[in-house]
Amino acid sequence: MNEDVRSTIEPGLIRRYLRFPLLEREDRVALAERVSKSSAADVDFVMMMALAAVLASLGLMQGSTAVVIGAMLVAPLMGPLLGAGLAVVQGNLQLFRNASIAIGLGVGIGLLVSLAVGGLNPGYEPSLEIEARGNPDLLDLGIALASGMVAAYAQGRPNVASTLAGVAIAAALVPPLAVVGLALTTGHPLIAGNAGILLMTNLVAITLGAGLVFRMLGVRAPKAEEEGPAWARRAVILLMMGAVLLTAPLFLNMLEEKQKGQDRPLSYPVSPVVREAVKTHLADHPGIEIVTLARSSVEPERGIGVLLTSDSEVSPTFVEEMQSLVRQARGENVPVEVHVFRSARSE
Repeated sequence: MNEDVRSTIEPGLIRRYLRFPLLEREDRVALAERVSKSSAADVDFVMMMALAAVLASLGLMQGSTAVVIGAMLVAPLMGPLLGAGLAVVQGNLQLFRNASIAIGLGVGIGLLVSLAVGGLNPGYEPSLEIEARGNPDLLDLGIALASGMVAAYAQGRPNVASTLAGVAIAAALVPPLAVVGLALTTGHPLIAGNAGILLMTNLVAITLGAGLVFRMLGVRAPKAEEEGPAWARRAVILLMMGAVLLTAPLFLNMLEEKQKGQDRPLSYPVSPVVREAVKTHLADHPGIEIVTLARSSVEPERGIGVLLTSDSEVSPTFVEEMQSLVRQARGENVPVEVHVFRSARSE
């Protein structure tokens, strides 16, 4: 390509695609209005927060991921967090007060609702959904920070506002709040404490991430206070100190999780075809019963394990027949381990 033509095109492309989009004054005013409305602790906020907490509590107790996701989508707590981030960058003390009141009210409502739901349903064991919120680590801090940045950018750029639903799911503000109340009512203080750490991590990191992106979009304090008012600087320092303090338990949890391993089942059920084939074959061997028939969940060890009991010795041919039968039913030459133990009643 001709160098003159290239020099004409490339700067235009860079300005168009690589330059961060600063907001015009009208856009900043509209942004402040949108965020201020979503930061108000009005009747709609109270009702939606209470209903979201009910959904989250019931979904967590039932272990239903779909219900928990629904609670994330309807929870209004993200609005005040964005308001706090915008207020700190803009130096808007009134907005910061309103957002802080809404955050405190929302957390209080969520905690009271989850305590009530947990108190009405005593004696249940924590589901996997509850236990998942009881193991936060540094990755959760990164998720919360990124969620706040995405939410702030979507608020500042209405053409990408459709991503806010995804941000609500990623941020997961209400579920850890509900876990705190549910775990306290069932005598699991460790889970409640870890869920509280996750909640605080989300609140602090989302606010910081939102403030960072609002600043990048061109939101500033008035010219008379170029560096922002003193209260805003102190708020930023406190938020950053909070984030630093939270990294200690998050880092310790990450080390513990790495030593313990993944919280997932070691095995999954086999297909009905495999199970029926094994049952049909054992119908001709009345003294042999199935104890376990499962496939490994850990790659690359994706073989199938068959654990049987027998009231008499079995021949090596029987084991080979079982392996061949399972592979044939599976339709794939996967590793198959067959273990046969003598049953206690035969002794």
